[in-house]
Amino acid sequence: MHVVSTRLDDGQYQQVMENCRKSGRKFSEFWRRALLSVVVNPIATPEDMDILRKIAGMSNNLNQLARRANEGGFKLVKWEVEGLAAKLKILYHQLSYDWKN
Repeated sequence: MHVVSTRLDDGQYQQVMENCRKSGRKFSEFWRRALLSVVVNPIATPEDMDILRKIAGMSNNLNQLARRANEGGFKLVKWEVEGLAAKLKILYHQLSYDWKN
């Protein structure tokens, strides 16, 4: 047997207790059923993770280009920055709704 605890703010606690009261179950049984019946959605799909890795790599490239622009002037790297920005925009639009909102 394992004991599981969690922290709730006052509003969350009141909501849980109200739901428990409505269910007609003891608190421990209500909580157990709630925990075991919940559907868990992953934070990110594998596709989202792939897109986020690409964005991270491109962001690193942008940082390197910014460094080069500071050293040699923006005109030398302008076309590279614009190309990366366009690719980042495309990747952003491919992310799932959950990641964009």
